[in-house]
Amino acid sequence: MALSRRHLLAAPAALATTALLPGPLLAAVAAQTPTLPDLSDWEAVRAQFALDPTYLHFASFFIASHPTPVREALEGYRRAMDANPFLVVERAMFEDDAHNLPLQVCSEAADYLGGKAAEVCLTRSTTEGLALVYHGLPLKAGDEVLTTVHDHYSHHESIRLATARANASMRKIALFASSATASVDEIVGNLRAAVRPATRVVGVTWVHSSTGIRLPIREIAAMLRDLPSPPLLVVDGVHGLGATDETVATMGADYFCAGTHKWMFAPRGTGLVWANAAN
Repeated sequence: MALSRRHLLAAPAALATTALLPGPLLAAVAAQTPTLPDLSDWEAVRAQFALDPTYLHFASFFIASHPTPVREALEGYRRAMDANPFLVVERAMFEDDAHNLPLQVCSEAADYLGGKAAEVCLTRSTTEGLALVYHGLPLKAGDEVLTTVHDHYSHHESIRLATARANASMRKIALFASSATASVDEIVGNLRAAVRPATRVVGVTWVHSSTGIRLPIREIAAMLRDLPSPPLLVVDGVHGLGATDETVATMGADYFCAGTHKWMFAPRGTGLVWANAAN
């Protein structure tokens, strides 16, 4: 990807900034939104955050402080909407594709993920994305969803509710004995040994918030593809997206769900699902 970590602050503004808003809507919002600041050095980057200097802030895993470009883009969009609600809503939602704001955001997100706009769904959080994916899967009685004890409550609940509705089942396994000594071979091997003929879906988390373990998604995906009946791979990617130099669309997942208001520093209440178009 051409987008560097240093220039990452410009990316979340894509969810609200003027670069996505063509025609009259672009002009309306552009008039209300300042240009992006110079982010060529880390002091300039740090200065974008209005964080309380009396604290040491290590909580981006929870919810990120909005940097200046995002705060100003949100405020500019709000001013434009207040000035002409009809123009903003009508052109952004109901006109042709060139003026459709959600479609333009999907295109920008796809460029970052390495995929196509048609493969991206906009959500409000990782939780919402996981729920949409699991409840959209064609599970049936007797099917199994295999997940791990390391996954977040929201991931487990999405699986539990979807399998209960379909009269399917869920099973949790440990991928490693100790996070301090976990290896790629141990993780992939334990997962391979746990897959059964009834396993239709495998759900994992890319980066574990509890330990910081980053799962070898590419190796896991390759192992699953080699099985006689490969199960779908669903990835909770919220703690990797924006924090890891990876091209999501080439990792091998079938579904990748992530909020963007953490390591991407995007507006709160934003997220996405990337889905493999082959599915």
